[in-house]
Amino acid sequence: MAQKGSDILPFEDYKLPPLGHAISGAVGSTIANLFIYPLDISTTRLQLKGDDEKKQGILETIKDIYLKEGGLKGLYAGLDSDTLATVLSSFIYFYCYTALRNVQEKMNTNMGKSSAQLNVAQELFLGAEAALISRFFTTPVSNVTTRLQTAGQNEKGFKKTALDILKEKGVTGFWTAGYRASIVLVSNPSITYFVFEKVKALYMRAQKKSSLTGLEVFLFSALSKSIATMITYPFIFLRTRMIGNKDGKQKGMLETLKHVIQKDGVLGLYKGMQAQLIKGFFNQGIMYMIKDYVATYLALVFYQSYKLRMRAKLGSSAI
Repeated sequence: MAQKGSDILPFEDYKLPPLGHAISGAVGSTIANLFIYPLDISTTRLQLKGDDEKKQGILETIKDIYLKEGGLKGLYAGLDSDTLATVLSSFIYFYCYTALRNVQEKMNTNMGKSSAQLNVAQELFLGAEAALISRFFTTPVSNVTTRLQTAGQNEKGFKKTALDILKEKGVTGFWTAGYRASIVLVSNPSITYFVFEKVKALYMRAQKKSSLTGLEVFLFSALSKSIATMITYPFIFLRTRMIGNKDGKQKGMLETLKHVIQKDGVLGLYKGMQAQLIKGFFNQGIMYMIKDYVATYLALVFYQSYKLRMRAKLGSSAI
């Protein structure tokens, strides 16, 4: 006797698999990166400005790059490698996070908990774990990108810049420059995602809504990123400083921290934070808004595939 069609989950109960989240996250991040890249490159420049250099704001820095480094070409220097790093980082992060989250929810259910929902510690740990895996694979590309962004008119291209790092610091140089600060920064995406999910849940419960509008997704995700950035900014700054060191002498995180505090005090660790906040606000807002749209359409595609597989399975079991 054939099993009932009700064995097929309704669309409302169907969960988009990790691959769907990975694809939608990569698409959203890539498009957002194209929009905010001039902000990204100017933020990096501001973080690397020497103590004796003229202080500039983000708009002045963008204008300076545009006028002195070939217009849009200068504002998009290193875009190809940064896009590669962005795609890899987002794909790996969202895939790992979703897969790990699904496993943890099953474990919570099997342990007899009243709800499969993750607690605060689990949310933050899984986010950090996914980010750590992602950063291991993408740090070499990110380091090359930072060099390209700060090269100005001396930009050599991805291959030559990578060879320069290899010559200066060896293979491990692709990870040692700023990697310890990067490890600390795994908390940034986990804080961002955690705050976003909590604010989203509270808002939807209060407003009795089943979903968010594009504008609401933009605002909540941008707010979440701003909070995470303010908490972790000193490490973002230190990482950029360490990667931007081109004199061949590798400075560790503590040495870089000591140097900055001696020169500018504790406030020196927050140099360029305004630009970082503006960049993060728009980048995260655009990324999550697009990810949400793409995930909605992918869910329909994956669900149709799931129904076909289930019907074939139910049909064969009836024979």
